[in-house]
Amino acid sequence: MKFRVFALLAVLALSGPVQTQNSAATASDSRLPAVSWTCPMHPDVVEPTKGSCPICKMTLVPVRLVTVWTCPVHGVIAEDHPGKCRICSRDLVQTTRALTFTCTGHPEINQLERGHCAGGEPMIAKYTLRPHGDHNPKHGGLFFMAPDNWHHVEGAYPGAGRFRLYVYDDFSKPLAPAKARKVRARVVTKETFDPVTHTSRELASAPLVLAKNGAFFEARIEPLAPPAQMSAKVSFSADDKESRFDFTFPAFSKDIPSPVSPPTSSGVAAPAVVATNPDGPTAALLADLKSRDDEVAALVRSGNFGGIYVPALQAKDLALQIQSRQGSSPDKQAVEGQVKQLVAAAYQLDNYGDLGDSQKISEAYRRFTAAVSALSSLFEAHP
Repeated sequence: MKFRVFALLAVLALSGPVQTQNSAATASDSRLPAVSWTCPMHPDVVEPTKGSCPICKMTLVPVRLVTVWTCPVHGVIAEDHPGKCRICSRDLVQTTRALTFTCTGHPEINQLERGHCAGGEPMIAKYTLRPHGDHNPKHGGLFFMAPDNWHHVEGAYPGAGRFRLYVYDDFSKPLAPAKARKVRARVVTKETFDPVTHTSRELASAPLVLAKNGAFFEARIEPLAPPAQMSAKVSFSADDKESRFDFTFPAFSKDIPSPVSPPTSSGVAAPAVVATNPDGPTAALLADLKSRDDEVAALVRSGNFGGIYVPALQAKDLALQIQSRQGSSPDKQAVEGQVKQLVAAAYQLDNYGDLGDSQKISEAYRRFTAAVSALSSLFEAHP
């Protein structure tokens, strides 16, 4: 995000976490967001219960996550409802922040539960932007997280023959000029892929050059009419391994924020599953599981990788719910094996969707849909 419009706004933005009173803070404790559990090293991992990180095995820590509506340009704006930025009138976008409680003049106080300060006054809510808590495009493009779990990129196609790449840090803020100058990148518009060796050969590419103002990288390419597909290959430093990001632009990018749905990739676990009949027969859960599989397939085909995490993680929850109902089923071991494969593939789809790697997404989806089909077959054989 940019904090350079007015000096006062810049000071506020850099002075610390945004503090605001919203419905979550002023309501009774029973209406506070539930405590979730997240990894200290991988903030994109969020679970409803205690446990260990599926990536690094660290013990998960408690956090209250809330949705805050903010301006894509003026990060000091924080509201509990959608609307317009009171500074520039842009549509507010959703970000994920951690809710804690503190006392005025005592920033060292930072606790999950509401309480009272030393003078007896009620604590106030403090909202802290989380790493990976804002995956909203800033320039009408497509937004991905890098494999290093720190950098983020946004690819934009503002007009025929022009590709732009914006590079951000872990808080989705533009890179500092010194770091931006270390980035090396190019855009590939044509390539061939060998399915046997899993290697690709570039047929047409162009270097991405840092603009004079340091705001973005740009390349002149062969004009492609939407829907247009291209890939950016990026090294974030001289010794960094090259990362690939695949973009599919259904239309030219418009550098004007527009109303958005919930963030396509916020680093927060998917919403709770809404099954057709979650307390009904396993057949209903299997039907919902197949529906989630169809949703993932459609997102993979369309190149809308940022939205894959929602149906993928919903499918994970459905599969675990199906497994919990097996009891002493003679196929319990087979069911557990397929559920394990589906859960692992769902997390991979979540991760690779953030990264925008179409090859890894396709491989993970093959494992995901195979597990869905196998589970359906197991229950058809033993209803």
